[in-house]
Amino acid sequence: MKNFKKNWLRYLLQWGVIMLIIAFAFKIFGNETFDPEAYCPFGGLQTFGTYLVQGSMACSMTATQIMMGLVLAIGVVLFSRLFCAYFCPLGTIVESLGKLRAKMGLKEVVIVSESIADKALRAVKYILLFTIFYMTMSESELFCKNFDPYYAFATGFQGELTVWMACISIAICILGSFFIKMFWCKYICPLGAASNIFKFTITFVCIFGAYLLLVLCGIQISWVIPLAVVCIAGYLSEIIYRKSKVFPVMSVCRNDELCNKCGLCTKKCPYSINIASVDKVKCVDCTLCGECISACNKNALSFSGNKNLRWAPAIISLVLFVVAVFLGTTVELPTIDERWGDESKHANLEKLTVEGLRSVKCYGSSKAFSAQVQKIPGAYGVETYVKHSRVNIWYNPEETTPDAIQKAIYVPSKFKINHPSAQDSLIKVITIRTENMHDKMDPNYLGLQFRGSGKKYFGLETEYDCPIVVRLYMGLDEEINEDFLEEMVEMKELVMPVHGGGSRVIEVDYAFVKLEDKVDTITRREFLESQMNAVNRTFKKAVEKYGTENSAVYEMVYPAIDKPIVSRNLPYLISYLSMTEGVLGFKTLLNADEEYALQITYDKNTLDDAKIWEVLQNPTWTVMMKDGTTQEVEAKMSFENQGKTL
Repeated sequence: MKNFKKNWLRYLLQWGVIMLIIAFAFKIFGNETFDPEAYCPFGGLQTFGTYLVQGSMACSMTATQIMMGLVLAIGVVLFSRLFCAYFCPLGTIVESLGKLRAKMGLKEVVIVSESIADKALRAVKYILLFTIFYMTMSESELFCKNFDPYYAFATGFQGELTVWMACISIAICILGSFFIKMFWCKYICPLGAASNIFKFTITFVCIFGAYLLLVLCGIQISWVIPLAVVCIAGYLSEIIYRKSKVFPVMSVCRNDELCNKCGLCTKKCPYSINIASVDKVKCVDCTLCGECISACNKNALSFSGNKNLRWAPAIISLVLFVVAVFLGTTVELPTIDERWGDESKHANLEKLTVEGLRSVKCYGSSKAFSAQVQKIPGAYGVETYVKHSRVNIWYNPEETTPDAIQKAIYVPSKFKINHPSAQDSLIKVITIRTENMHDKMDPNYLGLQFRGSGKKYFGLETEYDCPIVVRLYMGLDEEINEDFLEEMVEMKELVMPVHGGGSRVIEVDYAFVKLEDKVDTITRREFLESQMNAVNRTFKKAVEKYGTENSAVYEMVYPAIDKPIVSRNLPYLISYLSMTEGVLGFKTLLNADEEYALQITYDKNTLDDAKIWEVLQNPTWTVMMKDGTTQEVEAKMSFENQGKTL
C-alpha cells in the first residue's frame, strides 16, 4: 500500500488500460466492435517495416498503429521503455504474477544476472523478433498474431491465431513469469527486444545508415541482412555492455550521500537491477517505472537527479500516446500503392476517388481489388485506404473514363428480403435510383433496412448505371410510397443483428435520387428462381464409368439454397459428391411445388436412398483442391430433411 501511494499514477495507467480493454471487449461502453490491434505499437513497427519493403501495410493496419510504433521508438530513444512500464497489459499481468507468487510464500526461481542461462535466454526474444519481422514483411500479414497471448485473450481465441502456438505462448507467459521474475518481458517479449535495440541508438542508426548508403551506391542488398544484423547487434550489445551509453537521455539517478545501501530499491525493482551500485541507471532492462524511487526511504533516488521530475515518465507516456493518436488520425497512408503498365504514361495519369468500398478492408482485399482494377483497360494504378473504405484509381484519360471504371469495378448484387407466401402469386417490381452504393455489401445493408420495416418487400437487385439502378420486389397489395422509400434509403445507421445475439451499428450514407414511373409484375416462381444460385453439374468421369441406363434422381427439399453462405459452400458439396462412387450429377432447382431443392443423379446399382443420405450425413468431406490435390474438410453444409428418389 505504501508503494501504491508513492507510485499511484503508474498503477492508475496500468490497470486503467486493462479495464478499458475489458470494457471494450465486453461492449460495456455500447461499442458494437472491438479491435484489439487498434493501438498496438508492435503491430505498427511491423507494418512500418512492411511499408518500407513492400510499399504496403500489413493486414488491416492503418497509420494509427504506425504512429504508435514510431512514437514508441522515439520515446525509447529519448526516455526509456515507457510503454512497457505504463501501458503494456502483458507487462502489468507479468509483474502482478511475480507479486502474487511472493504473497503466496512460494520460492522464486532465480536466474543469476549475466550467467550463461541469463545470456542464452536473452537470445530468445531477438530470435522471435527476427522471425516475426521476416514473416510479416514477406507476407504482409502480422505473424505475431499466431501466438501473441494478449491477442489470443482479447479476441477470445477467435482471432487469426494458431491455437497450439497461442496455448504454448500463454503457458510460457503465465507459468514462466509466476516462478521467474519478469520472465516474459526479460527473455521472450519481441517488443522488449525491439525497445532494447532502440536504446542502442547509435549502433542502430549506423547499421541502417550503412545499408542505405550501399543501396544509394547501387549495391543491391536484401532487407533481410540489415534486419538480421540489427537483431544480432542488439543481442550482443545487451549481453556484453548490459547498458546503453548515450541514450535514453532520462534515467534514474542515485545520490550517494543520501543512500544507505539498504538494497530495498533492488528488491522492489521488477527487473532486480542492482541500483545501489551505480550513480546512474543505464541498464538496458530499466523502464523508468519508478518502483525503486517509491521504495527508497532516504529519497536518494530521482529521475535525472531532479525531484520535480517524479511524475515526468508517466506524464510523458500519456503525452506520447495522445501525440501518436493525433498523428494517426491526421496522417493517412495507403494500405497498398501500386502502379503497373507502360511507365511512360504514368506522368499523365488522373485520379478517380471512390468512397464507401467496405469490402476493401485489409491487405488481402486490397490486393484482390487491385487485381480487379488491373483488368480494366486504361487503369494504371491503385491506392487503398482501408480505415476510411476509400480507393484511388489512377487512369489514362485518353484510354478510359471515370464512368467506365466505375462500371467495371461495380459488382451487381441481389438480396432476398423476405420469402413470399404462397398467396403472393404475383409480385410487383419497381425501380429506384440511388447514389453512394459502390460496394458489393451495400445492397445487403439496404435490404436489411427494408427487412426491418415490417412491410411486404421480398427482394432487391442492383445493376450499374449513373445513378445506380435498384429494382425492388414487393407485394402486389403493398402501397408504393416514395416518401417511405426515400426514408429507407437515406437511413444513416443500420442496426444489424449478429450471430450469437446482440447487434452492431453500421453507418451508411446512401442517397435517394428518384422513383421511376414504370411498374412491372412477375410470378412468384420467377422471383424465387431469380434469387437462387442455379447449378447443374454432370460428372463426366462417373457417367463414362457407370453410364446412364440405370440412373435415378434423388431430390431433397433445401429451403436455404438462396442464402449466400450456401452458395459459397456449394462448390465443396459438388466436389465431394463428384468424388463419391455412383454419383453422376448434381443440380439445384425450384421444384414443381415451388420449393428450393437439391437433386442428385446416381447409379441405382451403386447407391440407393439410404446410402445417399449416409453420404450427406458424413461429418467430413473429401474434396479436390485447386492444385489437384485432395483434402479432408469438415462438412460445409448440414442436412435435416431426408429426400427420396423421384
